[in-house]
Amino acid sequence: MAGIPFGSAFGQITLGRPFTDHMVIQRDRPIPFWGTAKPKAEVTIQDGDVLQSTKADASGYWSIELAARPADRVPFQLKVNSDGQSLFLSDLLAGDVWICAGQSNMEFPVSRSASAKEVLGAKELLGLRLYQAEYTATGAGGQWTSRTLEGLAPDSFAKGKWSLCTQDTLPSMSAVAYYFGAALDERLDVPIGLVDLAAGGPPIEAWISRDALAASPATKNIAGPGNWLDNPALGDWCRERARQNLSRAMETTEAIPGDDLGPNHAFKPGFLWQTAVAPITRLPIRGVLWYQGESNAGSPSRVEQHAALFPLLISDWRRQWRDERLPFLFVQLPSMGRPYWPVFREQQRGFSSQIKHVGMAVTIDVGHPTDVHPRRKKPVGERLAALAMHIAYGGPQPSTGPLVQSARAKGVTVSLHFSNTGGGLTTSDGQPPIGFEILDATGASHAVRASIEGDFILLELPKDAKGVEARFAWAPVPGCNLVDGRGLPASPFRILIAD
Repeated sequence: MAGIPFGSAFGQITLGRPFTDHMVIQRDRPIPFWGTAKPKAEVTIQDGDVLQSTKADASGYWSIELAARPADRVPFQLKVNSDGQSLFLSDLLAGDVWICAGQSNMEFPVSRSASAKEVLGAKELLGLRLYQAEYTATGAGGQWTSRTLEGLAPDSFAKGKWSLCTQDTLPSMSAVAYYFGAALDERLDVPIGLVDLAAGGPPIEAWISRDALAASPATKNIAGPGNWLDNPALGDWCRERARQNLSRAMETTEAIPGDDLGPNHAFKPGFLWQTAVAPITRLPIRGVLWYQGESNAGSPSRVEQHAALFPLLISDWRRQWRDERLPFLFVQLPSMGRPYWPVFREQQRGFSSQIKHVGMAVTIDVGHPTDVHPRRKKPVGERLAALAMHIAYGGPQPSTGPLVQSARAKGVTVSLHFSNTGGGLTTSDGQPPIGFEILDATGASHAVRASIEGDFILLELPKDAKGVEARFAWAPVPGCNLVDGRGLPASPFRILIAD
């Protein structure tokens, strides 16, 4: 019975977690509503002149499905009645609903973004609404208090409500989600609902159901058995941070909510799925935005593990939402001085071509050498919106930056062919392209000169060296300038050279 609000008084009529005033309901889909009431009591929902009724079951759970509504910027309201009690949902809109999940770069607020001055004080977007998840605690350091520990129970860890996008709420909104939503609002002219579930720090395995983790041979070691804090399959940083958070209670044997996998925490495998995602999987949505990876890119073993975890996340969420074509748009990690990020970015590039109905926003140009939270979030949101217009709404293939297709040796040069060049290859600074290297048969790397010929990059082979692999932007903080005709950057890559 995922979605029943926890902690309500027995017999009091309630609505499931996602249902509050100002909500955006997914257009053109039947609308499920659910909640609790007095066991066996009749429950009615009035939608204008339409009245529908059902009965709560023996545990008090009830569910009603209303007819689909087309997109409309005119608000409507619903009245829920049961056993002499009434609840009202007001200022509701029908539009498109997007889940926005991941870690701190998705959580990063508008007020701290580089483009904040452009939007703070600007015209309010009345058709843009935000559901903001509120968690007991996420990834910050320090020892947690007894009160925080009490809030780690699954039924109290996650809360949330819908709000309007106003000058009061905009500063704290997810910057990536806002810029994405604002772009869609302009292009589609329909209400946009953004369900922000992001939390600072959690690894990807916290967002996947334990059942899915346990069922996959590649990830079953993550799901136990035994205490997850002692599981060597999980990242050291995540387990050490969680131990720090829980240390006071562990030292004093104070009770910590948990189960057979160990104490609850935002980093615990399956926990954010259980508390934040599962309660809303009956809610029809248009797609998912995902900005996460930093907590899974800290070692070669974690990067390798992520190769199985990310496709599992997508397949598990699609299964739970009963939509094998659910659009899933994600952000490739930007430049930053962490050693394993080049391999992680290449893995993400592979996902973008291997998994159907996904899109990857390239962000190598908006990172920061030492700051894991780069401030340029507007390009990220707008690039995700361009992907959404193609993948979710059937628009033409967007320009998302040049994509390498092949590498062939031709005498003393290597020819790299690119697609998606958006009007032709060029450079962001008007200089010759940089950031290319060749690996020879010994594995030695050679920086090479590059030139542009139409949709091709020509690399000059070193004297007496046979190129085996070509690489571009293959460094934590690469120097690179290749862009398409619209100025969008090429993704970092490595590719084998064919004869």
